[in-house]
Amino acid sequence: MMKFLSCDWGTSSFRLRIVNLTDASIEGEYVNEAGIQATYHKFVESGNEEHRVKFYFDQLKKEIKQMSINLHVNLDGMLIVCSGMASSSIGIMELPYADLPIDVKGNSVGLEYFPISDDFDHSLLLVSGLRSSDNVMRGEETQLIGVVRQLENFSGEGVFILPGTHSKHIKVKGYKVSNFKTYMTGEVFQLMAYQSILSKSVKMDARPNEKFQEIFKVGVEEGASSALLSVLFKVRTNELFGRYTKEENFHYLSGLLIGNELSNLVEEKDSRIYLCSEGKLHLNYAIGMEILGLHAEVLPKEWVRKSVIHGQIQILNQNINNEKNIFLGSF
Repeated sequence: MMKFLSCDWGTSSFRLRIVNLTDASIEGEYVNEAGIQATYHKFVESGNEEHRVKFYFDQLKKEIKQMSINLHVNLDGMLIVCSGMASSSIGIMELPYADLPIDVKGNSVGLEYFPISDDFDHSLLLVSGLRSSDNVMRGEETQLIGVVRQLENFSGEGVFILPGTHSKHIKVKGYKVSNFKTYMTGEVFQLMAYQSILSKSVKMDARPNEKFQEIFKVGVEEGASSALLSVLFKVRTNELFGRYTKEENFHYLSGLLIGNELSNLVEEKDSRIYLCSEGKLHLNYAIGMEILGLHAEVLPKEWVRKSVIHGQIQILNQNINNEKNIFLGSF
């Protein structure tokens, strides 16, 4: 088995990749917005609750067929490794979270294996999430395993920062996840910028601009040193008093929230911190960490982009090589 289908099925997005198991190269990619949330709504509307797995597999079949047509490739019978929200309460099957601590080598995550059947011409390995006493994640554990797989000189200790709608700060000690925290930075930004009273005082402008960056830095410093619920209202008064334009305020608000999140890392100043980010958040978090004196190793965007793939390969290899592997001789 030299290739598999990597499926990253998030709440609002769906991604399939043809991956070479040997070198983790991507030989084809298919992305759309058919996330788990939308698929779950279709499932509920179908009223076919007794055949949940079949319903989701039927949706997968449609996506795989479309990918096959788009890329002119034959994907029949190819193994799928699926992580993200597919193992949640609104996914293919709800799997229990793995309990802390888990190792970062991929051999203690929760898994469910579905062999090829008459209804679905693919075997599928479903990856579950991770829980602490007061927190949960689904998807980020696979990213973490994939990031560590790409760190040649990893000492087994560090704090990994995964920015996003719900940012994760994951602490690893002795090659095991010992704890993690969730910060709702991205979601709060969306609420404040587009649905709150502050929405009248901000306007998105993502063009490169030195002044925007300087204002973002001001926001980081104030968000890190002030009571967030109080300083947030300055977004409103900034515009009312003519201090910042709406476009400048957009970056000030972003700085406030990111600065407040990163201020919680001050106690980890002596730890090795890894920033695992891609896209538009990459620069903002790197700047925020620099301002706050957090000496992070900023990982290459390509590493982060391929972290799910590397994580899935690591999990797959651990289980194939285990003499009690879950595939039961399927290959």
